[in-house]
Amino acid sequence: MSRLTLAAAAAALAVCAAPAVVAAQDAAPAAPAAQPAPSPEEAAFEAKGEAFNAEAERMKAELDAVIEDPALDPAAKQTRADAIITRYEPTFNAFADELAAFFRTFAEKPENAENKDQILAAAEAAPAQIRAVPAQIRQAVAQAVTAPAAPDAQD
Repeated sequence: MSRLTLAAAAAALAVCAAPAVVAAQDAAPAAPAAQPAPSPEEAAFEAKGEAFNAEAERMKAELDAVIEDPALDPAAKQTRADAIITRYEPTFNAFADELAAFFRTFAEKPENAENKDQILAAAEAAPAQIRAVPAQIRQAVAQAVTAPAAPDAQD
């Protein structure tokens, strides 16, 4: 899941940077240009993204432990997994809000005027995708705990 979040943010930012990338590719090969330093807003959001990824990884580890616990029956696994997802859901919603705000601020920068509509569309779409992740995880957990166990491999 955490990769999905950053992928959505990266995809939206890539749309904004696409014209510059095309122009750079059309230019004659030269020495690699230094990447501009991220703005303070970009650096702050990157840190928020990393913190969100860490939380998502913790949730994944907790869910994996529940799903793989042979002592739990499917109903207990589902109940415990739902509690874990419910506990982390505010983290998803908060990050989605922060992502939307970041995109809206990014869209208002004069240098992004040409891509403002695309950035604002990403400000709506990406957060909605993030908010949908807990429900998708619940569905995946439900399928995982009700699926028949795989037969043991025989050597």
